[in-house]
Amino acid sequence: MKTARVISLILLAYLTFGCATPGNSNQTGKAAITWYTGGEAKLSLDPIPVDLSSSLVLAGATTQKTLVVKVAKKGGTARSNPVPLAADGSFNVRYLIKDGIGTYTVTLFGSSQKNALNYQGLGFFTLTVTKALPANLLHLELNGEVLAFVNGVMGTQVGSGECWDLAQQALDTSLADWTRPTSFGLPLNPEKDEIKAGDIIQFRSVKTTEHLPGGGTRWETLGAPDHTAIVYKVLGKKRYTLAHQNIGGKRIVLTSDINLAKVTGGKYWIYRPVALMIRK
Repeated sequence: MKTARVISLILLAYLTFGCATPGNSNQTGKAAITWYTGGEAKLSLDPIPVDLSSSLVLAGATTQKTLVVKVAKKGGTARSNPVPLAADGSFNVRYLIKDGIGTYTVTLFGSSQKNALNYQGLGFFTLTVTKALPANLLHLELNGEVLAFVNGVMGTQVGSGECWDLAQQALDTSLADWTRPTSFGLPLNPEKDEIKAGDIIQFRSVKTTEHLPGGGTRWETLGAPDHTAIVYKVLGKKRYTLAHQNIGGKRIVLTSDINLAKVTGGKYWIYRPVALMIRK
């Protein structure tokens, strides 16, 4: 598993701020943006209502190559995620606010570099959420989007070829709700929950042992200590075809089968990818 990139993407450790300048809202009921030094020249935002039901439309344009949004509930959860940018720097997404009614601070960070290690604060605003997100949007599944990404990169190297890079790019491209490094979505229980193609598995030193019909024994280990894979096909109860890379010395996306009913050591966790943002 790629540790350097995982650490670099724990965004809160690498965010920097300039002096803040209060913004003005010339439209009643619209959020006023407080800009950090230089932020207003790098980012323009469409007016945002100060009171929202359960989602936020982020639309505008930036001169930055990377844009990150941090949404923090007062006294509660904070999430930091990249915002997808078009080639001209424009963006338009619906951000699903999943932590219920309350007051939130929304901060935008940018970098002049793609895949940056450091981000500069551009500006922030506060808003009030008045209604909880509907259940159909709270856990909006992205399995199809993740599989489409995997099919598009099959046989190629994603990122630097580390196993984690495949899941990271699939989730970010799909605008998923996840927390780096390995909380990939909604936790599942393989004993009770239906596992689907597109779910993501995190392995920790997992060993499987299978006794073959001819009397032989086959062992397999996934994770040294960690390995990340995407369920490509469901073959049966705890039997899957996996899509992954950095496996068997190959740093390209390939598939292999595993029978997790035969686990004799280690641990694994399965996650359902769910949406955080929706492209408009």
